[in-house]
Amino acid sequence: MKSRTILSWSLGISALVLNLTAAAQCASPTPDSEITRGTVFIDANSDGLMNPDETGLAGVSVSNGCEVVVTGPDGRYDIALAPLQILFVSQPSGYSVAVDANNVPAFYYRHYPEGTPVNIDNADVDWRFPVVDATGPMPDAIDFPLTIIENASHQFDAHAFADPQARTELDQDKLREDLVTTLIGNPFSAEFGITVGDVVYDNLDLYDRHKEMMALMDMPQWYLPGNHDLNFESPDARFANETYKLHFGPTYYSFNYGNVHFVALNNVEYAGDDQRLDDGGRYRGYIHDDQLYWLARDLANVPRDQLIVIASHIPLVSEAIDDSGTEPATGPHTENFAALLDILAPFEHIYGMAGHDTSNNWKVEVGHSHGWHGQPWIAHTLAQVRGNGWHTGPEDLRGVNDAMMQDGTPNGFYLLRFDDVDVTPEFMPFPYGADAGEHMRITLDPLLVEPDGGSVNRGHLIDGAKVVVNLFDGGARDRVWMSLNRGERQAMTYTVRTDPFAERLHEQLQVSDHPTGSPTRSAHIWELPLPDNLAPGVHRVDIFSADEFDQQRHGALSFEVRP
Repeated sequence: MKSRTILSWSLGISALVLNLTAAAQCASPTPDSEITRGTVFIDANSDGLMNPDETGLAGVSVSNGCEVVVTGPDGRYDIALAPLQILFVSQPSGYSVAVDANNVPAFYYRHYPEGTPVNIDNADVDWRFPVVDATGPMPDAIDFPLTIIENASHQFDAHAFADPQARTELDQDKLREDLVTTLIGNPFSAEFGITVGDVVYDNLDLYDRHKEMMALMDMPQWYLPGNHDLNFESPDARFANETYKLHFGPTYYSFNYGNVHFVALNNVEYAGDDQRLDDGGRYRGYIHDDQLYWLARDLANVPRDQLIVIASHIPLVSEAIDDSGTEPATGPHTENFAALLDILAPFEHIYGMAGHDTSNNWKVEVGHSHGWHGQPWIAHTLAQVRGNGWHTGPEDLRGVNDAMMQDGTPNGFYLLRFDDVDVTPEFMPFPYGADAGEHMRITLDPLLVEPDGGSVNRGHLIDGAKVVVNLFDGGARDRVWMSLNRGERQAMTYTVRTDPFAERLHEQLQVSDHPTGSPTRSAHIWELPLPDNLAPGVHRVDIFSADEFDQQRHGALSFEVRP
């Protein structure tokens, strides 16, 4: 007789999930599917078991990765589940799903009767990394335990991490030193963290250690896959994330917290082993039809006045343009972004966050030019945890590289502050290195000239010299002012250009053991010329900024002009 299964890490259920088995399978029923049943219940004693005195919870979405059903008054549901599909619950507001020993949410059950296939389309596949073992017949019932969040509020904080992306054990050391040590014990009291892909860098054997380190933050850790989380030996996109699913669960899903509905999407479409796309690439930014099918049904159960947060690995859109008439700077994007916009059309409050671009971070206002006719919203490409790479830039005394991105942004993480349907993303540079804890970098371009050498920001002023400000995580709608020698504040000019500091560092390090990538045009630079007749002596520059989320910053620079 089949057993009753409870979705709880304490019962030792493996974190193995597969969303889809064939292209566009959601549009038609799968012949060998079975009806599975269960209950979403309030686990009052937190033992993972539904006891006679515990009650079910109504109105909770449960999905097989295609269809979405809602639990009835007694918390019960039934839904079809095919081999190589999954079952997952969308965590409702005010409640939390179980987590495993490494704080990874256990909100799903995988149905892999025979495990990950080793023969696909009549070809043997030699999986390099561990994949899903056979789970056997479907249980009689699959239950999902929830616990009540005490003092739940529509005001809460969360962390976002873009691309930890460690390739080696040494890279993991540096990730631990920069990120994990900074957030041990959850010093910002975040309710959870979410990593928007590239958990590791192709070496999927590092997942276990990564989870163990991240668990030290003492908060649930949600994940989604990136292009460096692929099983490259997969013949196509269908089985491209088998090892990821082994460790973290479904590659797309949703959950709720406060008045926010979080949607994690997998928009990395892999061409397959030895396959190439028309442009020669191995993958593209694309949201598969099955995900869009699921998303439309998932959002049908979400109130229209909630904030929808779309988390993806590859940016939805990345671009920046100034008023100079030069070509816009652009970066990676999602090819069928328009299809996502069609599904999001009923919602007024939206925020998108992504990673992937290790050269730039972007804040794009999605509006009419993108085919969006609702309230504009921000598609945010986050600055990277790993910056331009764990082996780029000078090493500090810890042996950790500075890892500045090619647009001049230091590596770091985010604190997302939610207040009902409003979100304020605060970029947090790591408290180490040249930009420790700073939110901007101020430099002169060109530098002062000192014929005798041996000076720092002291020398002769070159005609046309400018003060250049890199406002980390800034964008075109932010405002920056400069005050020279305590004078009146002057508005600086937003300019899409390379950071002169990044240019100089690249020149200095290009023949070293830790070169930086070639500087790229940045989406967050402001500049203002200095007076040509600036008197000799010591001078003071104060910079004031206010971003589109009304976060205000102040920075300063001193320099000395020689006669």
